[in-house]
Amino acid sequence: MALRGANDGIAPGQDVPEPRARRGIRPRLRMAAAVQHARNIAGTFAFATLDLADPASVAASEQLRDRAMADNVMWWQRRTGGKVLLSAHHGHAGYLATDTFLYPEPQGSRLRDAYGRDYVAIGFTFGSGSFLTNDAVLTDSWKAVTVPPAGPDMNEYALDRVRYRDYYVDLRTVARVARDWLDVSRPTYEAGSVYVGDPMPRLAIGRAYDVLVHLNRVTQARVF
Repeated sequence: MALRGANDGIAPGQDVPEPRARRGIRPRLRMAAAVQHARNIAGTFAFATLDLADPASVAASEQLRDRAMADNVMWWQRRTGGKVLLSAHHGHAGYLATDTFLYPEPQGSRLRDAYGRDYVAIGFTFGSGSFLTNDAVLTDSWKAVTVPPAGPDMNEYALDRVRYRDYYVDLRTVARVARDWLDVSRPTYEAGSVYVGDPMPRLAIGRAYDVLVHLNRVTQARVF
């Protein structure tokens, strides 16, 4: 950007000079962003070194990923100073995962430690339907899976008996009897990048999320 005298005119389409005090801000922000991008790239390569035949290696890499995702959100929030909407699988965004070996402290748990009640985890359940998934991690062979209506021992069985077909509920404000029910771990549908139906994953919904969105039936995404 060229510097101009106090009486210089600004032609249409030209940039207006920034105040002198701000001229050094953008380069510093660009440098901070470049360092953060490099940090994320390095983390991605570290994650990719996992040994799929070694459960301990897979667990270590998955935990590295959740730490990196949480750190990235906090980095962004510190620089914007505003609210951040995080979109991720609820197994990452919540406080409790169905697989505690792979995810003993999910991304959402780390964000709650950092922000307290200012962080709100929103979970998602469904009673039946179809979705796309893979047979194994780090593959790209998406296929459709259809599941029947939830059985009587599942979380979704009771959630589907609410008078509303599709709804959301603030779990922080429910009555004590509902809270006691929500805090019990039960079989649940979980549609992630890999779907496991036997044995069924288990989750205590009330300990995993602040808000729950429940849909009666879901349909698979289209593959482009």
